[in-house]
Amino acid sequence: MPDLFRQNTNQFLQTSRTVTFIIQKNKAAISGFDVWYRSNVLTPWASDPVMTWAKDSRNVIEKEGDLDMHSSLRATVLFSYLDAEDMVVETARAELLKADLARLLRFARSKLTPALADAAVLKIERRWIANSLPKWELLHALTYTYARLHEACSALALHIGDELDTTVRHPTDFDPVAHDAGRARFLRFEKEGIGRSKGIRVERDRNYQPPPEIVRLKAELDSTPKPASLADLVAKHARMAKVTFELHGNHVPMLALYDKEWNQIDMMSTAFTDQAEKYLFWRNVAARAAYLKAYAMVWTCESWLRDLKAHNDERPIRKLPIIGEQLNVVGADATEASQIVAWNIVREQDEASPTLELVQPDDEKNHPGKMFFIMPVVEAMKSVHSSGAK
Repeated sequence: MPDLFRQNTNQFLQTSRTVTFIIQKNKAAISGFDVWYRSNVLTPWASDPVMTWAKDSRNVIEKEGDLDMHSSLRATVLFSYLDAEDMVVETARAELLKADLARLLRFARSKLTPALADAAVLKIERRWIANSLPKWELLHALTYTYARLHEACSALALHIGDELDTTVRHPTDFDPVAHDAGRARFLRFEKEGIGRSKGIRVERDRNYQPPPEIVRLKAELDSTPKPASLADLVAKHARMAKVTFELHGNHVPMLALYDKEWNQIDMMSTAFTDQAEKYLFWRNVAARAAYLKAYAMVWTCESWLRDLKAHNDERPIRKLPIIGEQLNVVGADATEASQIVAWNIVREQDEASPTLELVQPDDEKNHPGKMFFIMPVVEAMKSVHSSGAK
């Protein structure tokens, strides 16, 4: 398996370089090629350490042989949205991991309060690192490289008035939660069994006929200018969220990622069963935002309001009394700016449809306040837009 991984890595890096070679070979047939190539390939990739590494690695492979790389098993106890707070043990041999796991679990239980341990997760994964790119896990670096190539080819297709062939795989098809190449596995402190994060692509039903309310909403949004700021973006999603909730009486969680020109580049949904799944989801979104080079995100979901007065080291958040429900639209971007629109969900009678009551920004009692779950995504977006790829 390690040899096969090395072979596949080498082949990908060598093949990826042929994409720009083929584009350059056909430059005579591309109007305005020099300007387009400079703004879409040369300039952005020159300051991008991952793309520089990918280019240099091809030369190393062809002239010197395999890249120097190594792998390790990593056991991580995570109990928050931030990986900086993780407890980590790494080992190079599988037989040593058992002893390390036992030691890590004992240490984690001695440091975590019962409330934190309730949602804590033990993550076990194999990580590959190229010695020439030590700050990046190799699978993530390869996904990032493919995403930049896909981005350039999509831009070229648009430049010549065409579209990228639908058979060309989207970068999210290679997301770690989609193909399980990293073989990451998770164990809950408070539950038995081993699990994994999994993503599934759902194809659009082309025969779907939207209800009149949605048709009118689309016409309304199409007639308004394209969002040019985070505030515009959140306002657009808030309008969609309100119409959708009033039509169906609920709203499934939805996350949209945008590039720096405020074009939507990704959309996903999820279904949480506990707090631990929230930690894993938002960390996965952060990794996704990094390789897609997302600039902004908008999250729409229903949420419960809980009485934090009863919160202590012994009582997890899931056991706190529920004192209300809200529909939230949360936006954030790479500058660390954020916008929140919230409605209280009012249920007057069991049989009646719920209604929405807009929460005013100065309503301290009902305003959601700081959304800690978006912090890893904001950090990822800030990182890739402040200095190329971190």
